Amino acid sequence: MFLATTISTTLLAKGLMIGGGFIGPGIGIGLIGGNYLQAVGRNPEAAKFLGQALIFVAIVELFGLLAFASIFII
Repeated sequence: MFLATTISTTLLAKGLMIGGGFIGPGIGIGLIGGNYLQAVGRNPEAAKFLGQALIFVAIVELFGLLAFASIFII
């Protein structure tokens, strides 16, 4: 009986870690995308900065992947 409680607690902890770890990158990607679209809407020549925006998205997504990889440590 003790083993079943430990397994369910571990699964709950991993689920919370993944959920909490992906909230930040989700908000970050939304802000980057929204601000990029706002900049292109105001100045269409700003569309040439898409590569830089995608680099920032990749950096933000790295933190989500780190949160996902950390569940394997627990």
